[in-house]
Amino acid sequence: MFGPALLLALYTAIAAADGFTAQIQIGRPLVAGAVSGLILGDFYQGMIIGATLELMWLGVVAIGAFVPPDALTGTVVGTAVGILTGQGAVAGIAIAIPVAVAVQQLDIMARTFAVFFTHRADKAALTGDFDKAARYHLMNLPIFMLTRAIPVFLAVLIGVEYVEALFGAMPAFILDGLRVSGNILPALGFGLLLTLLMDKRIGIFFLMGFVLSAYLGIPTMGIAIIGVISAFLYDRLSNQEGRAPAAAADEKDAEGRYDL
Repeated sequence: MFGPALLLALYTAIAAADGFTAQIQIGRPLVAGAVSGLILGDFYQGMIIGATLELMWLGVVAIGAFVPPDALTGTVVGTAVGILTGQGAVAGIAIAIPVAVAVQQLDIMARTFAVFFTHRADKAALTGDFDKAARYHLMNLPIFMLTRAIPVFLAVLIGVEYVEALFGAMPAFILDGLRVSGNILPALGFGLLLTLLMDKRIGIFFLMGFVLSAYLGIPTMGIAIIGVISAFLYDRLSNQEGRAPAAAADEKDAEGRYDL
C-alpha cells in the first residue's frame, strides 16, 4: 500500500494548496472521492462515496474565523477505507467525519503557527517590500499541505487493516445505524445549504430553479446554464444601480459644489 498511500498523499497536498491559492475546487469531496477511487482502482465506488460526502458538506463553509472540519482529508481517507475494506459508503462516512474533525484541529494549530509569518509579512508591507511580504505568505503553504498529506499517508498505509478488523467485529445493528445516518446526513447538508439560499435577494433564483426542474422538466445542465446567465445579469444590473448615485454625485461636484 505504499504506492497508493503516497499518491493519495500527493493529491491531498496539491488539493490543499489549491484551497489556499487558485481555488479551482479540486479538493471538493466529489472530486476527492473520484480521484481517490481512480488511484485505488475503483472509480465508481469513489464517485459514490465522494458524492455522498459532498451532499453532507454542501453547506459547510469557512466564514470569518470559523475553521470547518477538513472535508478534503476526510473524503480521501473515507474513500480509501470504504474501498479497501469493501464496506463502501458505510465505512467511508463513518471514518470521514472523525478524520475531518481531527484534521480540523491540526489546521487550527497550523494557522496559529502561520501567524509568525503573517507578522513578518505585515512588517515587510509597511516598508513597501511587497515581494518579500508575498514570499512570507507562501512560506505558510507547505505547513497546510503537510497537515493534510501526512494524516492521509499514515491512515492509508497503516490504518486500513485496523479499520477493517473493527468493522468485522461490529454487530449488525451498528452497521445498520451507520447506513441510516449515511442517508440522513446528505439531507442535513441540503438543510444547511438552504439556510444560505433563503435570502430575500437570492431566494427567488432558488425558486426559479425549482420551477424549471419540477414543472418545465429542464435538465440539471440547462438549469446551471440559466443560473450562470441570471447571475451575470443580476451582477450587471446591481453594478449599474451602484454607479448611478456616484455619477449623480460627480455631476453635482462638476457644478461647483465642494466635494467632502
